[in-house]
Amino acid sequence: MNHKNSYYVILVAFIAALSGILFGYDTGVISGAILFIAKQFHLSAALNGFVVSSVLLGACAGAIISGRATDFFGRKIMLMFDAALFIIGTLITAFASTITILIIGRIIVGTAIGIASFTAPLYISEISPKQFRGALVSLNQLAIATGVFISYLVDYHFSKSGEWRWMFATGIFPAFFLLIGMFFLPFSPRWMMQKGKKEKAFFILNTLRRCAVIAEMELQEIDQSLMHEKQSWHYLFHPRIRNTLIIGIAFSLMQQLTGINTILYYAPTIFQLSGFYAASSAIFASIGIGIIFLLFTIVSVLLIDKIGRKPLLYCGIILMALALLAMMLAFHLNTALLSTKLILLIGMFIYVMAFAISLGPIAWLMIAEIFPMQVRGLGASIATFFNWSANWLVSITFLSLIDCFGKSDTFSFYFIACLLSLVFVYYYAPETKGCSLEKIEANVLAGNKLRELGNVLRN
Repeated sequence: MNHKNSYYVILVAFIAALSGILFGYDTGVISGAILFIAKQFHLSAALNGFVVSSVLLGACAGAIISGRATDFFGRKIMLMFDAALFIIGTLITAFASTITILIIGRIIVGTAIGIASFTAPLYISEISPKQFRGALVSLNQLAIATGVFISYLVDYHFSKSGEWRWMFATGIFPAFFLLIGMFFLPFSPRWMMQKGKKEKAFFILNTLRRCAVIAEMELQEIDQSLMHEKQSWHYLFHPRIRNTLIIGIAFSLMQQLTGINTILYYAPTIFQLSGFYAASSAIFASIGIGIIFLLFTIVSVLLIDKIGRKPLLYCGIILMALALLAMMLAFHLNTALLSTKLILLIGMFIYVMAFAISLGPIAWLMIAEIFPMQVRGLGASIATFFNWSANWLVSITFLSLIDCFGKSDTFSFYFIACLLSLVFVYYYAPETKGCSLEKIEANVLAGNKLRELGNVLRN
């Protein structure tokens, strides 16, 4: 693939990944906004948690109901619909006059996040050449990290005035850019083939690869993978196919139950618990988390197709576990001391860094890679539903767990989840570096073990 064409593929992936900026922005913006919303509406701890987690209820719904729609209407159309949904939800939250209206707006935004979270990686994986697929799909995670970082900056900018409505309203700009940009992007060539439009699929592939020979070879691989009789959703639970569902759900649970969104959603709250009492100071401290998240997501994008998925997972999860131990120690000691504040701060930074190079991008990449074409949209949506369900569980229970068990013991739950994740990665996670989607599918249909799905039938 020549340089001119690689730039075009990157541009296509970048525009699709704008949904990731929205995903990250609406995930992160609540961490600062909730400090002022809680005061204005006199929220209890339980209602505070529900306002934060209401977006996740929408995300669960968006993930599960849009799987079939993504397969029927196509990835491109669903991303355009998604951008419109982001715009509607953002306007409702920004102009909400009651806590009920605010929650409704957050649920609509969450529905859009649920759709975007699997549709964008799916679309990018299907337009990407296999040798760059990991990096290009990880652009979506980079966009998420960018969105989180921008949300922290916006939160800090408006923290002195307490204008939480503007914190939400700023998110409308990337939504407009996504809606406009998607008009100019091609449909997924794999989806076009699934719909029987072979000539259009070849035209798209030829445009993406700028080489008719490569496009034709790739088209033949796709055609062979679609030769099987069209299947219903029950096909996803076939003894061989359900292995992919196990991987998708496992990675979704690992990504969330290890506790990342206790940091992303509640960073200012955690900083206040550790002694940064002023809202603006707590939000400013959280900007460091946004910077670390963004920088090390870039590192992951650069490394993921060079050293592979599993080495990054091993490194990241081990560091996450060690960082959680440090945070548990800091909360166990006197957090009024400067030394323990530094331990907590460094622990949070290392944890976010480790997540950014491992479970952050790789969980979404695995979900986009492993499902057979005939049930790819549905399979990805089910895995994503579990992702958002676990996300909701972690976020809505975090403050209650602190009240019940204390700060130190609460983080021990996430430490145990890291250890279990490490065991799963060692025994079951496949290494899919350099393996085409069609080759992975062939391995699935051949009944290979989970950890071997990317190890054979390579080009």
